[in-house]
Amino acid sequence: MIRARRRSIYCSPVEWAEITERARSAGMKSSPFIIACALAEEEEERPDTVLALTEAEQRTLYDRVALLDRCARAMYERLPGIDLSMFDALAFLERAADLRRKTRE
Repeated sequence: MIRARRRSIYCSPVEWAEITERARSAGMKSSPFIIACALAEEEEERPDTVLALTEAEQRTLYDRVALLDRCARAMYERLPGIDLSMFDALAFLERAADLRRKTRE
């Protein structure tokens, strides 16, 4: 049996905390975890990482962000029958309200 030798690595305290937390989550000590990660050839071989969101939560978040993106893009599309976008129409209403306030003063 080959006797293991002590090695050292350089990392910040934040990085070390992350490494030890991931090792703990994988049910491993830090040294075997680092070796397993470094020698893994494919992503599937690496120790499991716990994600912040489940697959269903990720899909829901993606769908809602996509909906917000479509709404934001629609704000700049020309409205049917006129040469204004929804954004232009809202800007017009804001200017009209400002003018109305100024005339009341």
